[in-house]
Amino acid sequence: MKSASAKPASILGRVRISYPRMLRILVPLDFSGKSRQALRYAIPIAQKFSARIFLVHVLPSPGNASKDEQLRQRQAALKRLGETGHQLLPPRVQAESAVLTGNPADEILALAGKNSIDLIVLTTKGRSGLKRALVGSTAEQIMRHASCPVMSVRRR
Repeated sequence: MKSASAKPASILGRVRISYPRMLRILVPLDFSGKSRQALRYAIPIAQKFSARIFLVHVLPSPGNASKDEQLRQRQAALKRLGETGHQLLPPRVQAESAVLTGNPADEILALAGKNSIDLIVLTTKGRSGLKRALVGSTAEQIMRHASCPVMSVRRR
């Protein structure tokens, strides 16, 4: 008769352990100190898997803004993304930056699909009930519709 401890060992001996590949991690930033929390969680994951981090900021739809104003906003956002990456990312973590215009959830999901993103790391305000229903939640829309895993970091 075999002992109970021999059975799990024989089962585990046949199981092949594999980890998901994380080559591209998307981190949306709104330039608040709270949104940088997501980047602080994404960095060790990127280091572990030698992944590239995509920093993205979404500008609101231009409305009545002139082309010059839109260009200025876009350049300012790209500069801030670069500065944020320079301040917070270790030298060996590769990063790309993108500034998009439109609905944040839609733009982030489109960028994730286009770039075969493996993980989205974002912060959420933690709204619930009526506030979430009335205002809507970018993080919730991304979590519901993303084709890749989403890590949500609650803002504190």
